Amino acid sequence: MELHGAVADETARSIQAEVEACYRALAVPLPASVSLCLFDTLERWRGFAARQRAEAGVVTAGDEGFLATHDAWAGEPRLGVCLERLQVQPRLLQQGALHQVVAHSVLHGRPDYYRFTIPGVLVSISKARGVELEILQQILYFVAIAVKGHEAVSLLVRHGFIEDQIALALYQLESRDDDVALWKMARWDTRSRLLYLSAQLKPLLYLQPLLPHSPGLAECGQAMMAHIPPETVERLESVVSTMVGQRSGDTHCDVVAGLGLVLECL
Repeated sequence: MELHGAVADETARSIQAEVEACYRALAVPLPASVSLCLFDTLERWRGFAARQRAEAGVVTAGDEGFLATHDAWAGEPRLGVCLERLQVQPRLLQQGALHQVVAHSVLHGRPDYYRFTIPGVLVSISKARGVELEILQQILYFVAIAVKGHEAVSLLVRHGFIEDQIALALYQLESRDDDVALWKMARWDTRSRLLYLSAQLKPLLYLQPLLPHSPGLAECGQAMMAHIPPETVERLESVVSTMVGQRSGDTHCDVVAGLGLVLECL
């Protein structure tokens, strides 16, 4: 465990205990070792992440309001926890965020889960739509975190982590004050529209395995998209449904398939 900044020993022990308990509850092969990094402030956390991305040559990023993060750029799973964000949240949501990154470290604990190759045919489709490679790579990032998020919550649900994941799903579905303004600026430009809509995939995919336990999440998903025209919402929901229905269990294949759907349907 690495402590960055003024992290109280009691806080560190509490988070470590929560993480270790989650690992013990998962009846799947676990990583040989995991690095747990706790950051006292958002500024310190973002600075560390920026340095690590630069060292790893990562060209896409975005913290998307994450309370905790996961990566394996250095060769082994690493969990990052921003205490400034996490500690102001309800206890159940804190647990949900920690359990989620534990699941990611189990499922996506190698560097190859953070590197994806875009097939030439999708690059060509993207160019034909006026979307340059840099934008396509960011869209790929949004699709990848959506697919991996769905895999992580599915694992947790199978092991009985329900209420904490519902709390996390609701947090991810919360509307932001600038959503309407951002959509109004994005909707008429192909590149901006694809970026905006692909960013909605993560919360929409995340709630899918939780719907049997909390059907009301579907209404929350609709509320998140209330500012988007109905025909666009229909296409977005179709992409989500197809991604869930056609998942293969191979993360890389599912990400590429999802990217193809985004380019074709959105």
